[in-house]
Amino acid sequence: MAWIPSSRRLYWALLVVAATAAVVHAAAARGGARLITMASRHERWMARFGRSYTDAGEKARRQEVFGANARHVDAVNRAGNRTYTLGLNQFSDLTDHEFLQQHLGYGRHHGQRGLLLPEEEVMPKATALGYGQDMPYSVDWRAKGAVTEIKNQRSCGSCWAFAAVAATEGLVKIATGNLISMSEQQVLDCTGDRSSCDSGYISDALRYVVTSGGLQREAAYAYTGQKGACGSRRFARPNSAASVGGVHMATLNGDEGALQGLAARQPVAVIVEASEPDFRHYSSGVYAGSASCGRELNHALTVVGYGTENGAGEYWLVKNQWGTWWGENGYMRVARRNGAGANCGIASVAFYPTMYYS
Repeated sequence: MAWIPSSRRLYWALLVVAATAAVVHAAAARGGARLITMASRHERWMARFGRSYTDAGEKARRQEVFGANARHVDAVNRAGNRTYTLGLNQFSDLTDHEFLQQHLGYGRHHGQRGLLLPEEEVMPKATALGYGQDMPYSVDWRAKGAVTEIKNQRSCGSCWAFAAVAATEGLVKIATGNLISMSEQQVLDCTGDRSSCDSGYISDALRYVVTSGGLQREAAYAYTGQKGACGSRRFARPNSAASVGGVHMATLNGDEGALQGLAARQPVAVIVEASEPDFRHYSSGVYAGSASCGRELNHALTVVGYGTENGAGEYWLVKNQWGTWWGENGYMRVARRNGAGANCGIASVAFYPTMYYS
């Protein structure tokens, strides 16, 4: 073996050390870039949604939760194998449990696993849902002027009140020609002891709507996001222009044809399971839940139409009350006739008011 001068051996040794250091530095830089990118995404998200935290520790914890949600959103969209896309929204720094507790309030804490309590009015489907009648291929009650603006229930589980009011607003428009934005706060305050920001029932809300003689306008009895005292002192008399006569509930047991018969006549309130991460981060397209979606009904919303999209299939058009940052400007299209779980239980039960006494 040839002899190599010590100076040359030192040179090559230093070169190896330098190369190793460069590789380590590059790897660290890439890791740091990923951390910086997620931190900057979180900062931009905070600015967009006006979020602030009590201290650095809380911010760090929320950034970790945000990062997990952001990676899930990115992975789903990158896969491209769904009929919908996800996006970051006002719920993106919440854990699944926090989201469930703060924003899903249908029938919780009453021992019914999210289902309604027994009702007096379960309509016979053969007579109530118009079987045998021709139904339009598609319906959009927004285009008919029977849907008010997207509203926001905030961190209050008052979905049951919003769905009841949206169904009432639609019926009054169809019956009278007048679209009136009505007060969810009045329903939240006045429906009864078992209805609050923790839990409530559409059936209770609609019964109150009937007995109220007509809800006040939204502007006169504004939403606060928390239950207060029933504000009868805020108005001298019922708003008769918003009055309805009766309440019906139809147990559908998964019959989407029956729900179509109802939605072709008027907007109807329904309940779904909204626990899955994809549901709360839904951004656009036709949403299809997992095979088990619909077993725990915990969120109320309003069916305001139905239709078909090429490549994605049939869908239900639903109005939510999580503001316009969520979904398709506050709306969602949910898979229709697409197998177990896809519609997340939307055709379990439907609630709707009528203009006549029942």
